[in-house]
Amino acid sequence: MLSINKIFFGLFLFVVLVQIPALTFLSMGDELVLFLFLLLIALDMIVNRDFRRYKALLVVEGVFVFYLIITIFFRDFNTTGAAINDFILEQKAFIPFLIAYAIVPRFTSGMKTVLKWTCVAIEALLVLIFVSGMTKAVLGHVANYGTISLSLSMLYLYCSLDENGKVSPRDMIIAVMLLSVGLLSTRSKFYGEYVVALIMLFVYRPGMVRNLNLKRAAILLVCFALVLIVSWKKINYYFITGNSDTFDPTVAASFARPALYGGMFMILQDYPVFGSGLASYANHSSSPHVNYSELYHEYGLDVIYGLSYDMPDFISDTYYPVLAQFGLVGIILFVYFFVWIWQKLRIYIHKGRPLEFGIGVIAIAYVLIESIAGATIIQIGGYVPMMLLGMIAGKYRAITKAERKQIYLTDNKK
Repeated sequence: MLSINKIFFGLFLFVVLVQIPALTFLSMGDELVLFLFLLLIALDMIVNRDFRRYKALLVVEGVFVFYLIITIFFRDFNTTGAAINDFILEQKAFIPFLIAYAIVPRFTSGMKTVLKWTCVAIEALLVLIFVSGMTKAVLGHVANYGTISLSLSMLYLYCSLDENGKVSPRDMIIAVMLLSVGLLSTRSKFYGEYVVALIMLFVYRPGMVRNLNLKRAAILLVCFALVLIVSWKKINYYFITGNSDTFDPTVAASFARPALYGGMFMILQDYPVFGSGLASYANHSSSPHVNYSELYHEYGLDVIYGLSYDMPDFISDTYYPVLAQFGLVGIILFVYFFVWIWQKLRIYIHKGRPLEFGIGVIAIAYVLIESIAGATIIQIGGYVPMMLLGMIAGKYRAITKAERKQIYLTDNKK
């Protein structure tokens, strides 16, 4: 029998360690990680003949194969090679979660200790990089302080959980300190994620939403306002004014992203059901780096600075517009994916394990917020939170709808 648990731990540790070098030194680092995990799945299926636990992964794979076929035979905005490239790229948003969800590794205390000390060591390295002024050379962009710190702090917290789902005050303090290193990013996106994390760890309590009263409603409104306030600078910069006091179409950062979102709705009007197809819009495969999509010319987007053939730097700088490639069917499936995860997370509340629920919610918030003005979900920075989310949700993978309802009913009676 192949020891999937140990191999998964080794690969997971590799993902954690490779996050920083993958940003500047290992351009294919995330693809390498993905290949190794897919190889692990193949070995598990061949050696252990365990196919059933990969059901969700195979379903998602089937969806992407369907869209590849639609693209090749019914769309002509890009080449077949670019479509195959995007077929691989787009799955990176889901495969890390689905692999962890299928395997649900059980880390020993020794494995958890190794991961915890690794998190602390990498965070210390981040501080040294900042102090030495080598941010651009090592991390590439200051925003990576936030993405790495949130992932590692949540991993540290996850590895600190005891058998009852509790953590010691010492470990909670260390996790928050690791999270706070992300403030070096000075990015509003991270500020929003930081507030969400603190709310889930220190403010939210089970039943707070279900048994809503005036006091709890006020607390939730204040929390929402805080997230909006700390994120407003970034929203205003990217979608309204850019560097100036008013909207200026010559400022790439204030126009390229709004143009991508506007183009998304135009595409959905013309291709409402299955979208414009793979490698056609708002991703690396539709840029000149692979093959420039003809769709940009069709909708007049090729004249926009940041989306043109000569200056395409903003084409893959946000994630949600990519959903135009998949149409309303794809958007519904994307929303259902997170609703399906949410149903798994809710069980933790009813089982009296709110910290695991909180870590799951923080991971979802991280992915959804980052996707507004970035494509972290398909990059190495999205692997750790998505895999953590998969490990948490996968614990109750085998629970049926009837059993889940019974858990809810039992808890409600209590």
